[in-house]
Amino acid sequence: MNVAFLGLGNMGAGMAHRLLKAGHPLRVWNRSPDKIAPLVASGASVCASPALAVQGTQLVITSLMDDASVRTISDGPDGIIANMAPNTIHVCVTTISPTFADWLADQHRAHGTRYVSGPVVGRPDAAAAGTLLQFLSGDASAVEEVRPVCKAFADSLIPIPGPARLANQQKLCVNFFIIALIEAMAECLTFAEKTGASPEIMAMFFDRSFALPGLKGYAKKTLAHDTDGTGGFSMRGGLKDVNLMLDAAKAADCPLDLAGIIQGKMQECIERGLKDADWSAIQEVTRARAGLALK
Repeated sequence: MNVAFLGLGNMGAGMAHRLLKAGHPLRVWNRSPDKIAPLVASGASVCASPALAVQGTQLVITSLMDDASVRTISDGPDGIIANMAPNTIHVCVTTISPTFADWLADQHRAHGTRYVSGPVVGRPDAAAAGTLLQFLSGDASAVEEVRPVCKAFADSLIPIPGPARLANQQKLCVNFFIIALIEAMAECLTFAEKTGASPEIMAMFFDRSFALPGLKGYAKKTLAHDTDGTGGFSMRGGLKDVNLMLDAAKAADCPLDLAGIIQGKMQECIERGLKDADWSAIQEVTRARAGLALK
């Protein structure tokens, strides 16, 4: 397929490189031009705007920050929807709210184009290696058509029959599980340190308990107090996702008590200047509240 890829952050750049490696002609756009050069060197065509990027393509993939950033490039006469040819497919891999997925699906339906929510699970190294997990929901025919393309960056694809919002709801559940485990590990390591038990033994136990490489990575990061967000998932992005979880839970009248605690710690991290730290740095708030020095 001829593909337009919009958004070349930590995750997007890795996915775009995988598409090129798989042989798909690729047109790219990004707000920051410095991210584009490596892809152009690998054969991608750079476009001056999202609207120009989608013209003449069969598939549009957006990998941006949140609802607002995706809506900015989607809406209006200069947005991607108005400039996509009939029957063209838009796959959004961003973690967005289920209600915004409804809006995208409605807009595409009205325009004669097709929409698929395709949020991915995994860190940037998994995107670059093509080992992401991806959920796909929305237009059934479009889901089937994009599966071979998405295989370039996601070796595990899970179609979820039904409206596009279901894939986004699934991603929020997965992300809640991950950040809840990080919170549990952070509290456990702090508890061990304060009581004279061994954080290293707990980290070994975490590693033996987890099958997913990403969870093993978080076990190592929390033990080492590695807050570096380079090539990972930032605190700012994590707070956006936790806010989406809490909004979705409120709409479903489902209490997520731990998510509220994590939200508060993330907000405190950002106030402490850790907005670009890895979201696992919530551990530092736990340590600070226990009277332990930040590392």
